[in-house]
Amino acid sequence: MIRLVASDMDGTLLNRCGKISHLNIAAIEALKRKNIDFVVCTGRSFADASAPLKEAGISCDIICMNGAAVFDSSGSRLRKQPLLNSQVKRILSICRPFSVLYDFMTEDGSYTTSSLEDFRKSFEDKIFLPMVSEEHTFETIAERFHFTSEEALLGSSPDIYKMSVVHENPEVLKQLRFLLEKEEGLSVASSASSNLELTHMRAQKGSALLEYAVNAKIRPREILAIGDSENDLSMLGLPLGYTIAMGNASEVIKRSARLITRSNDEDGVAVAIEALILSDAAAAN
Repeated sequence: MIRLVASDMDGTLLNRCGKISHLNIAAIEALKRKNIDFVVCTGRSFADASAPLKEAGISCDIICMNGAAVFDSSGSRLRKQPLLNSQVKRILSICRPFSVLYDFMTEDGSYTTSSLEDFRKSFEDKIFLPMVSEEHTFETIAERFHFTSEEALLGSSPDIYKMSVVHENPEVLKQLRFLLEKEEGLSVASSASSNLELTHMRAQKGSALLEYAVNAKIRPREILAIGDSENDLSMLGLPLGYTIAMGNASEVIKRSARLITRSNDEDGVAVAIEALILSDAAAAN
């Protein structure tokens, strides 16, 4: 019996407009009526994950920044695993020759060392934050970032939970990945062809989800997890009750998951929940 559903956000729970569909909302509400927990597992920060959930009237715990932090539904932090300062410095040292753009995620929001001009060009070319829905303008995104320098960022000592390294050339990112994966204690993933997502090795969706489940006294086989991109691999590769790839997922994800549902624009999350948990056939098993 499934007691916990864990869902990614971008490309999964959210449609291409960055919204949660009425069918997905209804499915989550049906889970709660059956006393089945629902948790979001996302690469987003807590603030960025909370906004579409609040708009949809959904209150749930959030595993965010690829597992680097966990917050309960009221916004209280339950877990944190930021990057070490030494790791951040090594990442900067490795990436500096490649002229990449950065997104440093902290509890105070995102920071970038890019110039406003470079940030604008990268955003408009859909290189920086390619998953952002079309309703967002450059101005609405830029106001969510703190523009700073490496020296100022490191000097202010905020906990950096996740770093996204952005470049338009996949070959550059391939070279960087080769170098970064040699770094001890560092997890390297990706949510788009133009980025690498860097967290502490103990900050991955899979490990954070298992820890969350242990605290809730839920066994792995009682979990259904669903996602679409590489940063979901750590949870979709676990021996869970069900692991599900979205119809719009990458081929790697589809090969890793046990089942495939419809796309995020076809209410794939709701379809999976209905078929595997809510339907009469599921209840009979």
